[in-house]
Amino acid sequence: MKKIYSFIIALCFINTLKAQTATFNITYNGFTTQAQTAYQYAADIWANTVVSSVPIKVTAHLQLLPAGTLGITFPNGIKNFAGAPMTDRWYATSLANSIAGTELNVGVPDVEMFLNSTVNWYCGTSGTVPAGQYDLATIVLHELCHGLGFLSLAKDSSGIGSFGMLRSADFYNLVQAFPWPNLDTLPSVFDEFLVSGTNQQLDSFPNPSTTLSPKLKSNSVYFNGANAMAANGGVKPRIYAPASFTLGSSITHLNEATYPAGNVNELMTPNGNPAYALHNPGPICIGILKDIGWTINPSLGVNEFSSVNNQLEVYPNPSNDILYIATSIPKDKIKSILVKNILGETLMDLGKTFSNDISTLTKGIYFITVNSFDSQINQKFVKN
Repeated sequence: MKKIYSFIIALCFINTLKAQTATFNITYNGFTTQAQTAYQYAADIWANTVVSSVPIKVTAHLQLLPAGTLGITFPNGIKNFAGAPMTDRWYATSLANSIAGTELNVGVPDVEMFLNSTVNWYCGTSGTVPAGQYDLATIVLHELCHGLGFLSLAKDSSGIGSFGMLRSADFYNLVQAFPWPNLDTLPSVFDEFLVSGTNQQLDSFPNPSTTLSPKLKSNSVYFNGANAMAANGGVKPRIYAPASFTLGSSITHLNEATYPAGNVNELMTPNGNPAYALHNPGPICIGILKDIGWTINPSLGVNEFSSVNNQLEVYPNPSNDILYIATSIPKDKIKSILVKNILGETLMDLGKTFSNDISTLTKGIYFITVNSFDSQINQKFVKN
């Protein structure tokens, strides 16, 4: 059985040889030690991905939520701050603080997350999830992405579509630690990039209006950001916009039919699956974050999947079962060839083998590390 993510206002390409480029300060309520470990694991992925000199403050609750809900995330928001790239657009405060280089919301969280305590959570980080359990690290990784600003302020009620008319009461009357802002019928910076199938910008329609409503339910909404398109082969990524609008799912996720289970971009789709882990949000996600204003760890990039190191090449990339390795380093000078995950943990020791079966790896992003007697070189690859 699938369960639906629920969100509001609110991979990863991780080179763990680099220092973290952001800090997450997390306050836990109701979490076991094991659950905190899984949560921190997901936060560490983002801490190696986005760049911020201002710590990102998160308050996390593990408590009773409505049946069928895995989690609900409320990122704090701010508009028209000094240095804002766009005026009259809402930014997640974590992003605004990063852009401004200073804390604009002293004393209150940037992200408040509620996770359902009735869910059978898997709190390990191995990526192998027992039947009937949901991978906590996967869900937290998804939710934190919304907290970073992967969000829409779209709403549809009785045939009237709008941006910036959301209320706290729309989300089970959960109480946040920061005041709910007056959204002033203004869209988020994420909404600025949403276009229809005919390339009409959605926030150009009358707001609120009956004209906007069918656009939000057209099954034909796309993200028109340059970096997201570059990560998607030059094509505008498709947004989840089903004929029946679901608040917290519609418009604020990638389209599940376009990026189904097993696709490298699947994590930011609206549904979670039991017995499944995905700890890499995918290149489209990182492109969207760049488009809305995030600086990404300079050692990472959305176009690196097919890049060729002049000393090391891995192919095919992405790969399904067999991965071939080519290097200019003489074989007698190679000490080891390792497969590592995005946290730098060694998963496979390939010895000095250049043709390898990787079918046992779960889908995601990995690194080949070639160690010689006087150097180390790395190359990313994707396991489909």
